[in-house]
Amino acid sequence: MVIERVPTGISGLDELIEGGFVKNSSILVTGKTGSGKTTFITQFLHAGARVYKDPGILVSTEETSRSIRNHCARYGWNMEELENKGMLKILEVEPFSIDTLVTTIEKEAQLIHAKRIVIDSVSMFEMYIDKQLEMRKILFKTLRRLKDLGTTVVITAEIPEDSQSLSRYGVIEFAADAVVVLQYMSLTKYKRSLMVRKMRDTNHSQDIHPFEMMATGINVLSI
Repeated sequence: MVIERVPTGISGLDELIEGGFVKNSSILVTGKTGSGKTTFITQFLHAGARVYKDPGILVSTEETSRSIRNHCARYGWNMEELENKGMLKILEVEPFSIDTLVTTIEKEAQLIHAKRIVIDSVSMFEMYIDKQLEMRKILFKTLRRLKDLGTTVVITAEIPEDSQSLSRYGVIEFAADAVVVLQYMSLTKYKRSLMVRKMRDTNHSQDIHPFEMMATGINVLSI
């Protein structure tokens, strides 16, 4: 059986994961502060809309739409233009009710026929739900509902500086089909690196790959 892939639009990454993310899967992009998560997810959405004609939704629980557009402008990505064309929707939310949030995402996704959804970040959800089992159940249900729309879902989480887990409470990584870990190491030649921790149905690289933040976005280097 041929597995359909979604090109990430991130230079050097697709070669490590058999051509892209598995279509209609969920991917956790996680890392500590400054590791490049915001650039990763916006590059994924921008390339999706601009290059691959995949409409996308960015659900932001922490950043304003203005700050997101300003961040993208540094790389020459005109997100407002894509919004005006109906290829991108940025939603600013406070995740007090996850059911209400998912319903809102579903409606917006149907309006623009979204193929890519990014939630940045689910770390905020963890702060509202203090029981790990409940959090895990809610995440599985949420991701299933979003994937039922025919979308590929990318979620981000932040790793606290003193944590050995892949998210704040070590729960989210078990709900996702794939996990990409971004690292920031100030004392090395290349400050940032990427590792595919898991990716179902994919013969992926298991190495740590350095990447550069170029004028056009993330460029993953071969080793």
